[in-house]
Amino acid sequence: MQCSNTEVGAGTMNPLTFLRVLGPEPWNVAYVEPSVRPDDSRYGDNPNRLQRHTQFQVILKPDPGNSQDLFLHSLSALGINVCEHDIRFVEDNWESPVLGAWGLGWEVWMDGMEITQFTYFQQSGSLPLLPVSVEITYGLERILMSLQGVDHFKKIQYTEGITYGELFLENEKEMSAYYLEQANVDHTQKHFDDFEVEARSLLSLGLPIPAYDQVLKASHAFNILDSRGFVGVTERARYFGRMRSLARQCSQLWLKTREDIGYPLGTYQEANLIYPHVSKKNSRKEVLGQAQAHAFVLEIGTEELPPHDVVDATEQLEKSLVQILGKRRLSHGKVHSYGTPRRLAVVVENLSMKQMEEEVELRGPPVSKAFDQEGKPSKAAEGFCRKNNVHVDCLYRRIDGKTEYIYARVKESARYADEVLSEDLSTIISGISFPKSMRWNSNIVFSRPVRWIMALHGDLVVPFSFAGISSGSQSCGLRNSSLASFKVETAESYLRTVEKAGIMIDMKERKAKILDDSSMLAKGVDGGFIAPDSLLQEVVNLVEAPLPILGRYDDSFLKLPKDVLITVMQKHQKYFPVTSQSTGDLLPYFITVANGSISEEVVRKGNEAVLRARYEDAKFFYKMDTQKHLSDFRGQLKSILFHEKLGTMLDKMARVEDVVAELTLVLGINEMMITVIKDAAALAMSDLATSIVTEFTSLAGIMARHYALRDGLSEQIAEALFEITLPRFSGDVFPKTDAGIVLAVADRLDSLVGLFGAGCQPSSSNDPFGLRRISYGLVQILVENKKNFDLMKALTLVAEVQPIRIDNDVINEVVQFVTRRLEQLLVDEGINCEIVRSVLMERANCPYLASQTAAEMEAFSRTEDFPKIVEAYSRPTRIIRGKQIESAWEVDASVFENDEEKALWSAYLEVADKIHPGVDVKTFADASLLLIQPLEDFFNNVFVMAEDEKIRNNRLALLRNIAGLTKGIADLSVLPGF
Repeated sequence: MQCSNTEVGAGTMNPLTFLRVLGPEPWNVAYVEPSVRPDDSRYGDNPNRLQRHTQFQVILKPDPGNSQDLFLHSLSALGINVCEHDIRFVEDNWESPVLGAWGLGWEVWMDGMEITQFTYFQQSGSLPLLPVSVEITYGLERILMSLQGVDHFKKIQYTEGITYGELFLENEKEMSAYYLEQANVDHTQKHFDDFEVEARSLLSLGLPIPAYDQVLKASHAFNILDSRGFVGVTERARYFGRMRSLARQCSQLWLKTREDIGYPLGTYQEANLIYPHVSKKNSRKEVLGQAQAHAFVLEIGTEELPPHDVVDATEQLEKSLVQILGKRRLSHGKVHSYGTPRRLAVVVENLSMKQMEEEVELRGPPVSKAFDQEGKPSKAAEGFCRKNNVHVDCLYRRIDGKTEYIYARVKESARYADEVLSEDLSTIISGISFPKSMRWNSNIVFSRPVRWIMALHGDLVVPFSFAGISSGSQSCGLRNSSLASFKVETAESYLRTVEKAGIMIDMKERKAKILDDSSMLAKGVDGGFIAPDSLLQEVVNLVEAPLPILGRYDDSFLKLPKDVLITVMQKHQKYFPVTSQSTGDLLPYFITVANGSISEEVVRKGNEAVLRARYEDAKFFYKMDTQKHLSDFRGQLKSILFHEKLGTMLDKMARVEDVVAELTLVLGINEMMITVIKDAAALAMSDLATSIVTEFTSLAGIMARHYALRDGLSEQIAEALFEITLPRFSGDVFPKTDAGIVLAVADRLDSLVGLFGAGCQPSSSNDPFGLRRISYGLVQILVENKKNFDLMKALTLVAEVQPIRIDNDVINEVVQFVTRRLEQLLVDEGINCEIVRSVLMERANCPYLASQTAAEMEAFSRTEDFPKIVEAYSRPTRIIRGKQIESAWEVDASVFENDEEKALWSAYLEVADKIHPGVDVKTFADASLLLIQPLEDFFNNVFVMAEDEKIRNNRLALLRNIAGLTKGIADLSVLPGF
């Protein structure tokens, strides 16, 4: 097959992949694809990043069942010694918003450098795929660099006497200049629009192939706009939506065309998969004499699981198995669960060979149907007896509810454990849930493909199948070892056998080894190492046989900001940075954790080369940024589109600057801070236009603070420029300074009001602009910083500066949206959902007050006074509900006829004097207790609906006033028992 004749960012976009993975026709192809990515332009300076690189694209449709093995053999065929190199499959949940395509799989790393993308496609053109296709995309330049032992793509020997650089370096320089500096944004925008119009025209003519070619041209135009920094985060989603719609229509039309011509390549039939050898099962005759208990082991062998899935799945596996053993009356000892990237295992000590016998009571048909008029057993009774092997004389009667039934007591026979487990183990495996699951060759879903199953009770194989795989006694070891496949003789020997194969199956042991060995390596250079819990847990579950290795990078890179160096090491490479024990400063070392028996020197050099390339990138961008002041980047925000109806990022930040003074007062912050806040607002988000944040987006805010301090600005301003981005993710810190709080609130309010006004409300399944996250962050900031805040007033202020009309309906919609996020926050904190709703009905407009009230109400609900107060307010409310009570009615004490009316009125006046809309729950409760006895006396002695209209209306007005005391505090009517 041949490459595309239109620029594509990856081989995936070639119609030989994008269109051909659709439908039932088999498709096994390979082709070379020059891939053009304007955003990767580096003028030829970066060692392994080019604007035009070369991919070798492989599609296997359907999955043959041993795709990973085929891939590893292909590396060997290329001359790569897979036993020397650290070859890892690192989770990558790939998706293309442009193509409406996604899949699960991995980046394949060799010594820390990504050399291949390996994906099981699940969807393409927004259509589900059956069969699933395997995509393997080789990065040829990177593989060649490794094979030839060179440290820069320019040095690759393209042919004898000619290097890659001599052939293509000038092309890299000139195209980089075009993509990064010279491409005309207006012209490129017009190109995009024209390609879109042409694609739609071709689709209307029933021509999916040329229409898709226009989609590719539009995609390339978008990539050019992106490289010029024109497309902001919000507007990006709109561009993606336009292209995705076209790609979906091309896919649908292509499928119809293939169906109309009768699928000339044939249709998919589920293939014979290639599985590890399944051992011969022992027959039960061989073990009948073994009455004593034996260990049981279940191992689910998979392709590399995502690290977080390893932890969750092992816990689920153990819990489910223990429940089944109890339900099935199988006695056992301790249960242990284990997990690595390639296996989930559970070991049960002393599992009995047979179930325990148990006598159970069984209910049969009603007596009226079990015997005829003469008292003889009916066919229903006889059938019940026959089914349960009991004699009619053993039946007895008992009333259950209003009906009399026949019953019998029977002994449930004791079945062999392997028989019982054979029925349940596949259900246990299929019951394991994952955040993202995939199909590979059937309708079975799992986190990643299951490739072998081992199930042993003693030396007996427990026979069952899952996803077409039969259980056995075979397991798999490290791929580059002599024990890539091995047999486990007995469940008792499982852990020893796995250990002998070089696998450290216990997560805690892997963690301890990584920490101990890393500490020793760091001490060797008089340092310590930084290993955040989240990174450490991830690394623990990326390897089965951890081998920490110390690497070094050039001292000159230490001139880069510390945050940049650490981000690259931790986020991009999964490395542990090394710091000085005496000063805490970074040392020019890092620790990587390899997997299995490899050549440490080869792996060290490979990882050092990868990090050097990463840091060269960062150095390149930092040098470009530091030729200017941070304020110089403010104007460049006009080239980043926020939303077509709301303007650029410069327009957005100008709006923020316009409202921060008034928002400062709404937040109750000292007006003396306004000058500092406005100065910070004038620079906020300017780092989005910097080169280093464009490349390393997670450094947004961090680099703004760094560049501000570098320019000599105050700590207050610099910190606010960082805090406007907080919180960035779940569990992140919150802004704490006054300036940071105002900026963070103003930015989020502007996004919510503007995007809702522009019609970008999230749906139940789609939130392309992240408005739920923005809103959740907003209420977190207000609650964490205990800010009393009038949400409606603030939204109205922000609405006034929007470039589009924002009516009251939009503001009310935003209030409801924010309220739902506040409800989620409070329920997440463990507060009863009914109490949360009760409070939010009255106090949602002030999120901090609402959260404080909900917490107090939750505590109060556990006291004996709580139901008394709920009942006290419920009785007046129920009586006045549905009654025509004029708002102008006033209570007239002279109309009272009874002492109980006078006492209740007196109590009401006393309570009303203590209760106001911002009152705390304790004050409200203490005051409300004063109503309980007067209300009881009133209802026992006073008839509300008196015949005299004046008396009746006066009593209703009194009850209305009492019921209204909760106004502004909580709506008790939504609580149980009201």
